[in-house]
Amino acid sequence: MKKLISIRAIAALQAYGATVMNSSAALDSQGMTLASGDSASPEVFTSITELSNIDGPGGQATEIDVTDLLSTAKEYRQGLKDEGDVTCDMNYIPQNTQHALLQSDRSGQVLRNYRITFTDSPATTWTFLGFVKGLSISNGVDNVTKGSLTIRVAGDIAVA
Repeated sequence: MKKLISIRAIAALQAYGATVMNSSAALDSQGMTLASGDSASPEVFTSITELSNIDGPGGQATEIDVTDLLSTAKEYRQGLKDEGDVTCDMNYIPQNTQHALLQSDRSGQVLRNYRITFTDSPATTWTFLGFVKGLSISNGVDNVTKGSLTIRVAGDIAVA
């Protein structure tokens, strides 16, 4: 039978130098970044600030129907993968250099590299070519100016 230990007991153990291990290897979201590249060589990535979440990419592959007259059931092959979108919510600040660049990139239909950096050590990165598909703002009573960003992934994702 497993016994539960209270948070107070864990704190007391840690105060005496004990290491209390968690069985999960889950990564913290706090500290993750999304950055845009400057297209220079070597490329420099600058974090997009004020993000409150990063969702995606959420890709999938198309299905190719290869069923023929001798098939006994529907048959499929996997088609090309589509890495989908990366969406983010943010505190939008018009004078922020990165936020202004996103707006400019959307208007100018600019393709650029983006990089998601995870919080593991060494940090895992996902780098991909994409374009700003959408950038909208919202305002409300007793709130700050919020933004919603959508970046369309335009190719493969390089994992490092």
